[in-house]
Amino acid sequence: MYKKIMVGYDGTKFSDCALKEAIRLAKESGAKLLVVTAPQIDVELQALAPEANELMEKKARLDLDRAAAKVQKAGLVCETKIVVTSSAQEALVEIAKKNKADLIVLGTHGRTGLVRLLMGSTTARVIGHAPCNVLVVRCP
Repeated sequence: MYKKIMVGYDGTKFSDCALKEAIRLAKESGAKLLVVTAPQIDVELQALAPEANELMEKKARLDLDRAAAKVQKAGLVCETKIVVTSSAQEALVEIAKKNKADLIVLGTHGRTGLVRLLMGSTTARVIGHAPCNVLVVRCP
């Protein structure tokens, strides 16, 4: 069914739920896993604190190492990728295109109403521009 499943991962419990579902789907379909994190840079913060990028990349690497360990514990292997960007949703869509993902699996924070409107939703934006199906996983 799926050949390549991409998971958006940011180290939160929401992305852990997405990773768990992606692992399950990969086992069922024999798909390869690609675990991606796209820490978003704030240009103003970057100007004030140039070391911010380095710290974000370091945290992202730790998050991805933790995710890869979970995948390995489940008996699978995965590729990991970090893209520091000014737009997480654009980065996720581009990576899915370049890697010919059949499915993108994302967790959701479950924000609604005014909070979602003001903060935006990376998941919603990925759904609108993804080159493939997107599975949105809610955490219990």
